[in-house]
Amino acid sequence: MLERGLDLTEALRACLPDDLFDLYLETSRKTPPRALAVVVDDQLNELSSMPHIGPPNEGPRPHTAVNRRTLRQILLGRLDDSVRLGSAVVGYEELGDRVRVLLADGSSEEGDVLVGADGIRSAVRPQRLPETQIVDTGIEGLGLYARSALPPELQAEIPSTLMDGFVIATDKRGGLLAMGAFNPRRPVAEAGAALAPDIALDPVDDYMMVSGNVAAGTTVPPFAEWTESTALELRDSMLEAHASWHPALRGVVERIDPATMFSIYFGRLDPTPAWEPSRVTLLGDAIHAMLPTLGQGANMALRDAATLAGALADTDDPVAAIGSYEAAMRGYVYPIMEAAADHSNFGGGGLERPGAD
Repeated sequence: MLERGLDLTEALRACLPDDLFDLYLETSRKTPPRALAVVVDDQLNELSSMPHIGPPNEGPRPHTAVNRRTLRQILLGRLDDSVRLGSAVVGYEELGDRVRVLLADGSSEEGDVLVGADGIRSAVRPQRLPETQIVDTGIEGLGLYARSALPPELQAEIPSTLMDGFVIATDKRGGLLAMGAFNPRRPVAEAGAALAPDIALDPVDDYMMVSGNVAAGTTVPPFAEWTESTALELRDSMLEAHASWHPALRGVVERIDPATMFSIYFGRLDPTPAWEPSRVTLLGDAIHAMLPTLGQGANMALRDAATLAGALADTDDPVAAIGSYEAAMRGYVYPIMEAAADHSNFGGGGLERPGAD
């Protein structure tokens, strides 16, 4: 799930046709009572709260959280003849005024520019900026994600705090749960059928995104090594870790669907000093992967896309356009990267480090 952030709405508005932008708004979360990052203790007592960073987010349909799969389906809508799936990029060759991208199946594609938007483990970045290396953060406990059921009848019963925005619960002894509800303004499939019937959107039941730690001594194996029983074992360990917490918080863990659970590795990049532009550039996590501390990683990738597309549309010189984009990107992203590296800013701030008095 994505939380709103800097210029998210304007970036998507610039990248999408009007009807697909409207579809994004309708399938984003209902406006929460308080557009905040809320920090509570393990008994649901509020410790602090802070607005999400970014410009004012007002109007009848403020942008909020989205389901990632739904957003991807909207972004891919009407691009069938332009998207090729199923073969990983392994490198590229610069050919004067062309770039050839090399694929794992032995084939290749050529174009005027190459945009590496292929994540923190980018295949493009090591060739374009070999000095930029992944930083191992060593952070544990928030690399485990899942969905917790959130049926309509439950939404009327659970404490309103859990529906306020992005909620972080901590016992200050290392225990942590991060939660965000997804209950769209309009059912996803219904919105798709009404606003853009040519776009296939998978139906999505309301849910609570939850990330949290497991009991001491439990090892979370790399996701590629999970067996059929791993998710259930980890869910049970999460229950053990939060056994003394408020019943509503325990209930979030109890309702986790093990089939939705996965783990990710928390790495990040440091800002790379300015480089000379070429016909090859990078976007999103491929160039500025950051911790989820401020909820800005995906938002910044969308801003990148709008900035780069606008620069390319404004000139016939792609290298100049890419240079303009890269300079702008460094200006707005690097401060966010540096702020996100301080994990005590998690959720927009207000979260004291475990063990603090």
